[in-house]
Amino acid sequence: MDYSYYGLWILCTSLWHLPQCISSFVNTKTVADETCILDTFSPRCPSSQRLFITSSHYGHMKLGKCVTVNTGHLGCMSDVTDIVRGRCNGKTRCQIAGSDDEVVRTQPCAQKIYTYLNTSYVCLPEEAQLESCSNFAAGRHWKYLVSTTIDQRCLHQSQSLEVTVQSSMDIEIIATMINDITTDVESVQVGISDIHGNSTVMDILGSSSHSVQQTFESSAVHIMFQHSKAILLFAFRAVGCEDLVAPEFTWIERKRRVITIGCIHNKYTWQVECIGSKWIGFRGNCTRQIELKPVEETINKEEANTEPKQPIFTKGIQYALTIGITVLLCVVVITTGFVCLRKAEYKAKASKDIKLQEMTGDYNTWKATLMRPVTNDLNNPNASPCSV
Repeated sequence: MDYSYYGLWILCTSLWHLPQCISSFVNTKTVADETCILDTFSPRCPSSQRLFITSSHYGHMKLGKCVTVNTGHLGCMSDVTDIVRGRCNGKTRCQIAGSDDEVVRTQPCAQKIYTYLNTSYVCLPEEAQLESCSNFAAGRHWKYLVSTTIDQRCLHQSQSLEVTVQSSMDIEIIATMINDITTDVESVQVGISDIHGNSTVMDILGSSSHSVQQTFESSAVHIMFQHSKAILLFAFRAVGCEDLVAPEFTWIERKRRVITIGCIHNKYTWQVECIGSKWIGFRGNCTRQIELKPVEETINKEEANTEPKQPIFTKGIQYALTIGITVLLCVVVITTGFVCLRKAEYKAKASKDIKLQEMTGDYNTWKATLMRPVTNDLNNPNASPCSV
């Protein structure tokens, strides 16, 4: 069950970080554009990205869209990268006419030679502000810097770029070449040293489709590289878990991605592990143990000194008594009903006998009167012949 819980956490953390991982591997494909004398250079990037001009030249460079015939003057050109960068870098879109006055003033070719503007650019995530070379703070989300910015602000001042994150967290770095170099150098080497004295070299190949990613187990690193025509995009972010604040009555010992927590008043300890950016694992409570310990000891002593009480009736006897009482009540109810029924029958029979007796009594009296002897009347001189 615990492994399933950890697995679910890892899956959810991976899905949560997936958009950030995808956004770090930005599309750094270089776009080349020829702008003829009557055309307008109009680069455009998505709203979440910004323009970066890798190179821009004005002149009569080569056969292509604007120059279709070789007149023997190919190759004359001037570098106007700084002019175009000043107008386009950091924006989502810009416009520069092929006949722009500031660009045309750099005319490198002979009179009446047809010239045009050739510019290469990429769309990059918005670049972070580099205020100090000694403490460039990276957070959970990616921060981007272009090597030209680091070169101008730090390396020209003989300073390395120091990237820092919160204590006990690691630094993840991705370096990508965003322009295709055509020199004899096949790669650019970036030297990185951490606060533990370890040094590492990141070898970035001379291709805009190649990226190098590495995680350093250090809260601060120093970055150095040699000035060259290659332009690199660096991405920095903090990975791992932040330090835990020790709960009350506990001590904490951290070893990178594992923290051991223990109670001050006893030997009770537990561990949590850093998965993604969360500490996962069982968490104890030293305060609760301290408060409950005397109570538990008191209860145990009382239970030890008290003899177990025997119940008066066993469960079998209790069941038998319940069944017996139920049967007795049923017998009483049935007997009472039977007695009441018989009594009602007796009352009905007695009432019928009384009525029959009354009717029989009247008939016998009438018969005795009619059958009375005549002699009795003759012997009675006072009897009336008509009396009945």
